[in-house]
Amino acid sequence: MRNRMINNKGMGTVMAAFAVTTSAKEENAVLAATARQWAEELGVRYVPREKGQTLPAMLVRYGLAALLIAAETGPRVYTPEGTMFYHPGLGTVRWQRVVLKGEGDNFLRALAVRPGQKVLDATLGLAADALLASHAVGPSGRVTGLEASPLLYFLTSRGVQNYEGKFPELTQDLRRIEVVQAEASAYLKQLPADSYDVVCFDPMFRHPVRRSSTMQPLRPLAWRLPLSTETVDEALRVAPRVVIKERTEEVLREYGCRTFTGTRYSGVRFGIRTRGEKN
Repeated sequence: MRNRMINNKGMGTVMAAFAVTTSAKEENAVLAATARQWAEELGVRYVPREKGQTLPAMLVRYGLAALLIAAETGPRVYTPEGTMFYHPGLGTVRWQRVVLKGEGDNFLRALAVRPGQKVLDATLGLAADALLASHAVGPSGRVTGLEASPLLYFLTSRGVQNYEGKFPELTQDLRRIEVVQAEASAYLKQLPADSYDVVCFDPMFRHPVRRSSTMQPLRPLAWRLPLSTETVDEALRVAPRVVIKERTEEVLREYGCRTFTGTRYSGVRFGIRTRGEKN
């Protein structure tokens, strides 16, 4: 699946500063060339990894929030919260429950999609939800994921094309996800009406869960503007159904949701809006 970068003017005001370097503490010509290529592609600095220089010291020296690291095993991201490489996280566990055990999934219940339909994940992150959506709509369907953060886009767009899951079908579901680097509000305005069957949002980074240690390195990289009701309204023009993941029904009601699903004890609720319903 082809991935796309879109120029979003003004995004720099809400994006964390980052640069590209290498994993080797001494100059490695191959990794350095890769890092320079990535830096050029992303329009950021390449900073050479000097002998004995630690990653925390590089963040301080260059005034950065994160480093994209060219490693022999692929791209890695370092922030003060830790180091990570691409992995769809709990998406793989949920996929196995749905596909191998025949269990239900609250996100899929909220989507209510069929094979052949089109889903726009407007806050892609690491594509855990998009993986489930891709399986649900199948090869005849389409899943597009938007990621506003250039660094997260870089990590995820390569991840869905290169990650090898334990199960071939899981890998195929990942490969079908189209990743677009764009801010949701601007992207939705460019789309014709009824371009998708469902648009979904997961503004998870607004209220970080500190116990989710695997996600901590991503916090400094997240898109920092909250989801607006105007964006949700725009999504209802693009698709007849909008699904929003949040932690409380109170927040979901602010977006006009009147139908909810998900278990309260999990700390995650899904709000559903459909075109034409009365708020």
